[in-house]
Amino acid sequence: MRAALCLLLAAGISAAAAPTADRPPSRRQIAALQIALDNAGFSPGPIDGRIGPRHRHALRLARAAGLDPQPLAEPWKEWTAPVGFLEGIGPVPESWLARSKLKATPHQTPRERFAEKFHLSEGFAAYLNRALTNAFAFAEGDVLQAPALVPTKLPKADRLEISLSDKTVTAFDTTGKLLAAFPCSIAAKKEKRPVGALLVKVIAPNPDYCFDPALFPEVPEATAIKSKLMIPPGPNNPVGEMWIGLDRPGYGLHGTPWPEEIGKTSSHGCFRLTNWDARRLAALVKIGTPVFVKE
Repeated sequence: MRAALCLLLAAGISAAAAPTADRPPSRRQIAALQIALDNAGFSPGPIDGRIGPRHRHALRLARAAGLDPQPLAEPWKEWTAPVGFLEGIGPVPESWLARSKLKATPHQTPRERFAEKFHLSEGFAAYLNRALTNAFAFAEGDVLQAPALVPTKLPKADRLEISLSDKTVTAFDTTGKLLAAFPCSIAAKKEKRPVGALLVKVIAPNPDYCFDPALFPEVPEATAIKSKLMIPPGPNNPVGEMWIGLDRPGYGLHGTPWPEEIGKTSSHGCFRLTNWDARRLAALVKIGTPVFVKE
């Protein structure tokens, strides 16, 4: 019983909300709280119905901001895939040269597009909907179960802080109140992490990406490429669907093709967020917003 209660508390779910106090929270219960956190602006990363580091950190920061996110009375809804929803889906090759010849870098499967639209991990999207067990199976007109996403409208941020140790981007208002928080990935190499005071210099939705082979010596293909390549926009572009450039050349906060990898130490120097979190963060800042990177 004590172990089950500890799981409930870690998830942010009261024992009274569970069927019995000795029963661990279900994935749907955990996911319902993750939906509430996402709506409040305290992102758990991809909603996956699991109590992991991103879930715990989002809950802790929401509570530090004076919030007590509670699952909606109806956290799920039925969603019908509209006409046109599956347009443009297609493979994105591994080769940088081949990618540079595409017109776009789209979602590669219907499941991936659905999961990103509703801030889900692909695995949990399939857990909710058997039709998504096969990543290519569902079609326009199909009815799927999806989270009820009703994001809270947030004011503009006065400043951002990036914690390298927590791998989190936080936004504050002019009074110092915590407004929102988003998990991020940071540079694998310590010397590539830009500690100190920076500024937002550019906000670019649906950006191109310039592949410089000189910056990727670990990629075998790079040695054969003699010039920079332009990778077209799209959710599977290396910087995803949003670029928030900083006043240090080559550095920024941006989206990613790999949302389930967020929170790891894996980038070349920038700060990766899920595509949906990068878009929401971009709405909170403006050119000149201060960004403080801390250990």
